[in-house]
Amino acid sequence: MQFISQILEHPSLLAYFSGANNYTWLQFRNGDRRLLAKPLTYFEDRLPEFIRIHKTALINPACVASVHYPPRPKMPGTVQMQDGQVLPVSRRRWNEVAQLLQNQSIDAPSSDAIVIMDNGKQTDEKSLDDSRYTSLPLIIQAVMTGDALLLTRECIESARISCALRHSESGNALANLLIMHPAKERPALILLDARTNRTDRMLALRSLKGHPRLRSIPVVWLAAPGDDTMQVYSLDANSVVVVPDGAASFSRIIEQLCRYWLLTVQLPPEVNPV
Repeated sequence: MQFISQILEHPSLLAYFSGANNYTWLQFRNGDRRLLAKPLTYFEDRLPEFIRIHKTALINPACVASVHYPPRPKMPGTVQMQDGQVLPVSRRRWNEVAQLLQNQSIDAPSSDAIVIMDNGKQTDEKSLDDSRYTSLPLIIQAVMTGDALLLTRECIESARISCALRHSESGNALANLLIMHPAKERPALILLDARTNRTDRMLALRSLKGHPRLRSIPVVWLAAPGDDTMQVYSLDANSVVVVPDGAASFSRIIEQLCRYWLLTVQLPPEVNPV
């Protein structure tokens, strides 16, 4: 029961649920799968942002890659999830589900997926640009993957911090990439999650702080308990934060960091041009 309570606190880590009588299969966004001793209705009641598309399926709309209309009358439609799984949409739920998914912003569709825009028109991913990032005053650049990235996005959204989140899995070429951006499109804060791939993050930090046009951007180094931080500070990291185990601790730290660096600190004018 404690495990179920913990996962329900972080719905952004969950992709979809598949009902099996009084049990439910839970599919995590990172690919893990878990059988839970609760019926599907239990999770439907506690996750109002999820959509019940079938008597056997409850989905996170942020994990939908594409929506497929019923091929013929009296046949069900389907949704394809980002992991490739195709789930049925019951005929009586189709209109409601289709309308709800039209209002969702799909972050990472597959290359041939259809993105349903807020105005109801459909477009493919290639026609989208980065205006959603540049229209906001501040940008956070996160070098992280997996659950850490999902939790960071969830934390920023729930805290209603006015910023845009960009991310990359590797930091090795980050400095070269940022130099190619206009100054107004460079991040106001960079988060380097060094709990995985410490070597890559070290190279990123060295490159960022060694470049005269990027060195003023604040860089926060996220370390695992017991990590040696002396070398990190010698490379001019602006702060080093040890992240305890657990999703709740990580989310709390991310929110504190974002509020401090974006709302409290006076950022250098070259990284805050607005």
